[in-house]
Order: sequence, then C-alpha cells, then structure tokens
Amino acid sequence: MALANRRFQKEVRSVHRNRMVVSMQDAKRIGVLYNATEIEDFEIVKTYVRKLLGDKKEITSLGFVDKKELPANQFAKLGLDFFTRKNLNWYMVPDSPLVTNFINEEFDILINLNIGACFPLQYISAISKAKYRVGQYNTKNAIFYDLMIHTPKNETLKHFIEQIDYYLNKITT
Repeated sequence: MALANRRFQKEVRSVHRNRMVVSMQDAKRIGVLYNATEIEDFEIVKTYVRKLLGDKKEITSLGFVDKKELPANQFAKLGLDFFTRKNLNWYMVPDSPLVTNFINEEFDILINLNIGACFPLQYISAISKAKYRVGQYNTKNAIFYDLMIHTPKNETLKHFIEQIDYYLNKITT
C-alpha cells in the first residue's frame, strides 16, 4: 500500500486545474461523487440530484458500489453513473473510461458526498479538474478540497448534504 500511496501523492501534485471559488448560484455544472453501496444512500443522493436538476443545474453523478457487480436495482438513470470493484486496479485506483471522463470534466463544483473512508472516491476528488471541490472535513484531505464540511462521527448522509447546501448557498462571488 505504501507504493500505491506514493504513486497517489505524485499524481495529486501533478494535477493542474483552474481553481476558483464558485457559489451555488453561479455554478452551472456540478459533479457529485458518492458511495452507492447502500441502497438508502443511493436513494438520498438520487433525491439530492433531482433537487439540483430542479435548480437548473447540469449534474453528473458517479457512485461507487463496493461490490464486484452492479446490483440490478441501480441502473444508470437520471445521470447517475456507477463503477464497482471490478473497475479498480490493484492500487485501488479506478480504471474505467467513465471515471476518466468524470475526472477530466471541468465542473464548476465537485461535491464528494462520501462520509466515510473510501480511497477510490478520494482519488477521484483529489485529481479532478473541477474548479471548486467540496468534501468532508479531514486534515489528511486538506490539499484535495477547497471547502471541507465538518460533521460529527455518526452523522447521516442526509445531514451532510444539508450542511453542504447551507454553506454553498452562503458563498457569494
């Protein structure tokens, strides 16, 4: 794992992006990353994506299902795409065209809704070309995000989304 971590750190340092603060009002294209392994989390994110679409935002979402195969009830719809363990290389780095396209997309805002430790989602966030990256507070992740939201250890995904919305809507540019 030390070799994988060294490779990851090197790759993060080589990422060049057009970093800028973007308010939710000004954002047109938003990328949403999340852990879709649990059906409850998938449903919460699906509701959030619908809300953002209702706010006239162009949304691309990417969920990680920590299983070999995608469950039958989680087909790609509403712009909700997925990748699985099958799409990870032996470094645990996502290796699929879908993920590569997501990483290279210059979103106005990238929101990582993962509230646990998930290296594939952290990797995508860290090397994304997004202008403004938002994720959960963790001192180890400070170099990856432009805005980090602190939540208590046992907090729910729904509460985390509410906090993200609250703070992104407070930003004025």
